[in-house]
Amino acid sequence: MSFFRPFWTYTLLIALAACGFSPLYGGAENSTINQELAYVNITSIEAREGQIIHNFLLDRLNPSGRRADSRYTLSVAVSRTTHEIGLKFTEEATRAKLTLIARYFLTRDTDGKILAEGSVRSVNSYNISDSEFARVASERDATERAAREVSDEIKTRLSLYFSRQGV
Repeated sequence: MSFFRPFWTYTLLIALAACGFSPLYGGAENSTINQELAYVNITSIEAREGQIIHNFLLDRLNPSGRRADSRYTLSVAVSRTTHEIGLKFTEEATRAKLTLIARYFLTRDTDGKILAEGSVRSVNSYNISDSEFARVASERDATERAAREVSDEIKTRLSLYFSRQGV
């Protein structure tokens, strides 16, 4: 039995190496992706959800601060919907579903050409409490979770774009 565990482990590692698997963020060879992400200037995004996404994107794309010499501009438009989903016998809502949809465009600063675009969606839910403070706090938490998921997905997609370009 102990012979088969290392055998399958080595087989899996060889299969991963054969398929061209490489980590997206780690390693010295992928540091150019992170350097290109640092050249992205993020435009202001409207509404409170947009401000939260903007701040998360700044943390993820420009962790050492904004560069003065940007090469790319990232524009993001955010829409938010909320639906009440859980009902008591009195037909009062007890749960809500929050959906954030972000449409993004990455353009090159030199000629304004759109290099990458897409749409990202995050769905979260929160409790609707009888306490106004508790409801506002849980809604704010759901909004921040959704914004974090959206910004993480945008960063992943931009990283994939730069890795495919061989930057």
